[in-house]
This record gives sequence, C-alpha cells and structure tokens, in this order.
Amino acid sequence: MIFAVFLLLLIPVNAHAYLDPGTGSFIIQVIIATVASAFVIAKIYWIKVKNVLLFLPKKIFRSKGHKNDNSR
Repeated sequence: MIFAVFLLLLIPVNAHAYLDPGTGSFIIQVIIATVASAFVIAKIYWIKVKNVLLFLPKKIFRSKGHKNDNSR
C-alpha cells in the first residue's frame, strides 16, 4: 500500500498552480528562520557543554577533606 502511494506521488501531473511573490518570500523567510533558530539552539547547547567540560575537572580534582584553606 505504501509503495503504491509512493509510486503515485512520483507520477507527474499537470498542476495549474501559481506561486505569487508573497508565497516565495514566505518560503524564504521560513528557511532563514529555521537556519537562524538552529544556530541559536546549537550555541545554547555548546555553552552548556563547554561549561560542563570546564568545571567538571575542578570538581573531580578538588580535595575532598579540606573545605577551607583558612584553617592554618
């Protein structure tokens, strides 16, 4: 059934449709917004990963017995 639907979608059919400039600019706007949001999401998660990688070694190698060095 799925294969038959796929084959029907591949058969070219005359579509007497018109895309006005407003539709074209809307499609371009959607593409630009998608790319921009992908960059923002990538930057947010990159900052989170970077913070974990920078502060994790400090937590691992910190001495556990001494919380204060002012006890001398």
